[in-house]
Amino acid sequence: MLKQHSQLMLTVMVLADAAAIACAWVLSYWIRFTFLPAEKGVPDLVQAFLPLLPLVVIAHLVVFARVRLYRPRRSSGLFAETRDVLKAFGVAVVCVVLIDYAMPASSKISRQFLLTYAIVGAILFGAFRLLVRGVLRSFRRHGWNRRRAIIVGSGRSAQRLLRVLRRNAWTGFDVAYLVDDPPRRKRNPLPAASGADSIASPTEPYSHPPEPADEAHARESGSNDPPAVGDVLAGLPVRGPLRDLRSIVESDPVDAIFVALPRRSMHRTAEVLESLSTCMADLRLIPEVSGAYHMRPDVSELDGVPILSLRQSPLWGWNAVAKRGFDLIVGSICLLLAAVPMLAIAVLIRLSSKGPALYRQRRMGMDGVEFEMLKFRTMRVDAEAGGAVWSRKTDNRRTAIGSFLRRTSLDELPNLFNVLRGEMSLVGPRPERPEFVRQFRGDIEHYMLRHKIKAGMTGFAQVRGLRGDTSLRKRIRHDLHYIRNWSLWLDVRIFFRTLFGVWFSRHET
Repeated sequence: MLKQHSQLMLTVMVLADAAAIACAWVLSYWIRFTFLPAEKGVPDLVQAFLPLLPLVVIAHLVVFARVRLYRPRRSSGLFAETRDVLKAFGVAVVCVVLIDYAMPASSKISRQFLLTYAIVGAILFGAFRLLVRGVLRSFRRHGWNRRRAIIVGSGRSAQRLLRVLRRNAWTGFDVAYLVDDPPRRKRNPLPAASGADSIASPTEPYSHPPEPADEAHARESGSNDPPAVGDVLAGLPVRGPLRDLRSIVESDPVDAIFVALPRRSMHRTAEVLESLSTCMADLRLIPEVSGAYHMRPDVSELDGVPILSLRQSPLWGWNAVAKRGFDLIVGSICLLLAAVPMLAIAVLIRLSSKGPALYRQRRMGMDGVEFEMLKFRTMRVDAEAGGAVWSRKTDNRRTAIGSFLRRTSLDELPNLFNVLRGEMSLVGPRPERPEFVRQFRGDIEHYMLRHKIKAGMTGFAQVRGLRGDTSLRKRIRHDLHYIRNWSLWLDVRIFFRTLFGVWFSRHET
């Protein structure tokens, strides 16, 4: 039944795309010759544009099929689908231009119309696909067009996957049962439950502080040990053993199989895949990797070779452009607004103590690249004559105005120059001195991962109250939490919370 629904949905989607392309074509004609000047007159729609429409529709549908726009997208995100749709439409527009060039001179279409169609069509088609996705998600939440699935494995990865599938009902996957080997010793099965509410959801990334990687992972996994075969996991039966996987699937067929073996059974992955070689169900592999060892994982393909990326910076592609644009625009405005106060602070520093107003200090930024960070000087010129020393709340090396500048964070205003030069960002983990980095990288686990994004003037740890002489380990956990959950909107929230909550706090730094 589900297969028939799948074929029906594919047919409906193709016909709907054809209708959307035709509507965009006619709408572009109306916009082009109604609101834009036409020096050579208005050509007839039926004679000049409709004869080409069948070729345009076919070209679009062929391109969409070639770029796999009609493959099932139950597990893909909204941004990824929108990106693929717009890319496919751009390629289709290029094909339309080539078709127009191949037509005789009497049948050619104006460039202004093609440009209008490219803009109108991209907007209309993108909005249409978003609407279709929303409707399908709604249908799946209400039990229509769903797919029956199983999970091979019952350990941490399997339990986490089960929670994710239940929490994201729009994917349309209904897990029927799990398959695994019996444990080597007696395990305590998880209590039976049903529905998405029976499994705890992760905390919202901004409103709650992150936890240590091992504690968070244990919490998400529910139990460290898998249940025994014949037990019940979150309301689902656990069948087995793995050597009977083929017969189990044949006797109770499904549409999708997720292989999420625990570490103790990873060596049997090849055996499991071989036993499923004759099965027609979709097959997906979920590796068990501790959350402490990955950061924004991603799966890509290079010339047919699948590649699992465990650690990568969120600042690539449009993410990097968006963050850099935010830094340049907002940073420039902040510098203009702070120019007079910064000049006044510089004068006060020069009058209150000997030495320059600005202090240059080597710091480590993104990917371990060192740079000179600018700050207002808050200590005596000879404060570090004996070497680098960690600053304390009651540091007698500070000048008279230095304590005030530190308490209000005004000493960090010159960081704006580093932001505009691209060495720092407005929001990100606070940069540390290289000599301290060399010390901390061996003492604090995963410390260097905080350098997978640009250092910032303020960060998630700072708006959570972790400033100055506070727990370094907690700060690192907050920094990693920020990187894993980065978005431009999160930067905006942290920035404004800094302005209205942190900058004028009385927390000593």
